Amino acid sequence: MFPKRIGILLLAGLIAVASGCSSKKPVKVLVTLDGNPVEGATVVLIAEKMTTPISGVTDSQGTANLDTSTKGGIAPGTYKVTIAKMKGAGGPGDKIDPSSPEGLKMMKGIMAKGTGAAPKSELPAIYNDTNSTPLTLKVPPDSSPVEFKLTAKP
Repeated sequence: MFPKRIGILLLAGLIAVASGCSSKKPVKVLVTLDGNPVEGATVVLIAEKMTTPISGVTDSQGTANLDTSTKGGIAPGTYKVTIAKMKGAGGPGDKIDPSSPEGLKMMKGIMAKGTGAAPKSELPAIYNDTNSTPLTLKVPPDSSPVEFKLTAKP
């Protein structure tokens, strides 16, 4: 009888672990410019060795849920953050859909220095440049949503 209980407890523990006790989770962010929510901004997290893009697009309240393209959650660590709002991206509200082939191509153009392949961001350039962005994000965050308070004159 005793060994059967141990087996049941072990099985229950394995099921709990397999069903999502992972430290990887999506992260919710809030983007404002001079105190106003920014709709249609693409927020990208950049790690030193990143294999899966991590991004999201803000809604009318300026919030976005950041996750990998495979929806596997974001690994703990510190990331650089770029934020851009592109005019003429070709989608609803001129947003870039980072999961689409066109959006991925555009984001690569944005990240490639000096290609001129990407349209200009409506936000200050400092926030969209991987070399000069002052924005970082620690995962897991201390609070949710993580606020990025951008200013028109950084």
